[in-house]
Amino acid sequence: MTGAIFFETIIIGGSYAGLSAAMSLGRSLRKVLVIDSGLPCNSQTPYSHNFITQDGETPHAIKKKAREQVMKYPTVHFLDDLAIDATKTAEGFAVTTKSGDRFVGSKLIVATGIKDELPAISGVAECWGISVIHCPYCHGYEFRNQQTGILANGDRAFHLASLVSNLTSDLTIMTSGTPTFTPDQLARLGQRAI
Repeated sequence: MTGAIFFETIIIGGSYAGLSAAMSLGRSLRKVLVIDSGLPCNSQTPYSHNFITQDGETPHAIKKKAREQVMKYPTVHFLDDLAIDATKTAEGFAVTTKSGDRFVGSKLIVATGIKDELPAISGVAECWGISVIHCPYCHGYEFRNQQTGILANGDRAFHLASLVSNLTSDLTIMTSGTPTFTPDQLARLGQRAI
């Protein structure tokens, strides 16, 4: 696809959210373009959990199956590229990709997911989503009854401790600085031997 091709909707992001939007629009016979960089935020995570019908499946397999299902709708088009610019125009939006292609659309959906901001601690990036986990609902069960550390402080750490204290009795909070807990929070953490 080259040139300024028109779509009713351009979706930047071809993972779960983008594919879900594309399916809904494709089923409504809308002309849609999904621009997928192929770099999902969960690419390092070996297995997806707490995702009904997909529990224990790899993120890659889930995305592949979803994309195959969406590809059945002939009004949905895919481009494996990176969107580098999106501009509001009188007609809607213009999107330019890394390869230099330009597309215009009435609507724009940005479904790029999240980018985790990791602490500057040696080894964290390599272990992210594998043994350094970010979601007790997604990965906590797999690490139940193991020694667990929470890297956070204050209200955030207190909240996370309440979410995972039922998964392990060996829980430590690492504040990375002076603790900012209230006296009540410290007392409650102490009652749970955290």
